[in-house]
Amino acid sequence: MYNQRMAENPLFLRLKEACQLTDACWAAYTFREGDVWRLGDVYHLSKSSQAMLTAFLNEPGSATWLGGALTGGRARSRTLQDRSSLGCTRVYAFPAGLMTLVVVGAQAELDTRAQRIWKLAMLSDPFPPPSPGEVSLLQQTVIELQNTQQELQARISAQREAEARLIQAAKLAAVGEMAAGVAHELNNPLTTVVGFTELALEELPLDSPLRRDLELVLKESRRARSVVRRLLDFARQGETNRVKADINEIVEDVLLLTKHLMHTNNVQPVVRLGENLPWASMDRNQIKQVVINLINNALYAMPRGGQLEVETACQPRYNRQWITLAVRDTGVGIPPENLARIFEPFFTTRGDRGGTGLGLSVTYGIVTEHSGMIEVESEVNVGSSFIVWLPLEEAA
Repeated sequence: MYNQRMAENPLFLRLKEACQLTDACWAAYTFREGDVWRLGDVYHLSKSSQAMLTAFLNEPGSATWLGGALTGGRARSRTLQDRSSLGCTRVYAFPAGLMTLVVVGAQAELDTRAQRIWKLAMLSDPFPPPSPGEVSLLQQTVIELQNTQQELQARISAQREAEARLIQAAKLAAVGEMAAGVAHELNNPLTTVVGFTELALEELPLDSPLRRDLELVLKESRRARSVVRRLLDFARQGETNRVKADINEIVEDVLLLTKHLMHTNNVQPVVRLGENLPWASMDRNQIKQVVINLINNALYAMPRGGQLEVETACQPRYNRQWITLAVRDTGVGIPPENLARIFEPFFTTRGDRGGTGLGLSVTYGIVTEHSGMIEVESEVNVGSSFIVWLPLEEAA
């Protein structure tokens, strides 16, 4: 049935012996030549079946299967829909060297022992060395696979980051929906407490022993009302008044208000305001609140003094122009475990120093309402950087 040359061929003998040991139907040594898979030595395949196998290997659907066996270094298999075409139900591909495979047909799934026999059979003797063209093609394939893997990892990272931002936005939106109702429920009794306390103080003599206690009640009631007001601001229930405004003018107003506070805290301001910046549509009072919150946050982060940088600019991003406001400090920084929570309402690390955890939440809400973004970078014992991006209106 086979001529003397085939009977003496070591590769043919290994194919034959492995088929007999594993009850495989047939086997063929295949190699890549350019973009085409070709057959070398075969066992138990007729001429017509060899032609069918060659066509099968070069079908578009076989490329991933064969490539996975080459690059993965392990056996891959496929189930045949048409069992009569190649006389088997499953086809296996075993890596046999650079750009070479041994393809095996079987009527049933090869168990672990049978697959190990085929792997050992392929390692018995060295195959002919690959041609320079085969090596070059393999290197190109490996590089393309590495690039694809890096691109896939980058996309997965971007998707995870987007999902994290979506979850954060959903959490803040849920709190915002509840904040208005809670704030209104608290505001009414607080107003009553403040009003009646003020009336009581007016009736009390100046030397009354109760005056000090009532003054403390009034002070704490007003502080609670201030927290409620900021909670309402976070819920964005107030009316907004959008006008064309100069971000530099707003920053200068806030710097004048906080100048004395910076001096007493031994903080050196460094101000870099962009020249001839276009005016953006914004609520002046709300954006002023953003600047105040960011500067106060920076001052709290520098209890022993430091340097506070405030910078404005006009920058392109996402195919449009933005006004940016950057506030950077040289303070204690934010630990990585807290960085993802700093915009959550009532999250604060300064609870023992009067912090309410609403400053950055309000800031986030205002910036988001202005269709803007806020970015944070921080390193412990080095400092933090907050950058606010406010969009300019699109040209008509």
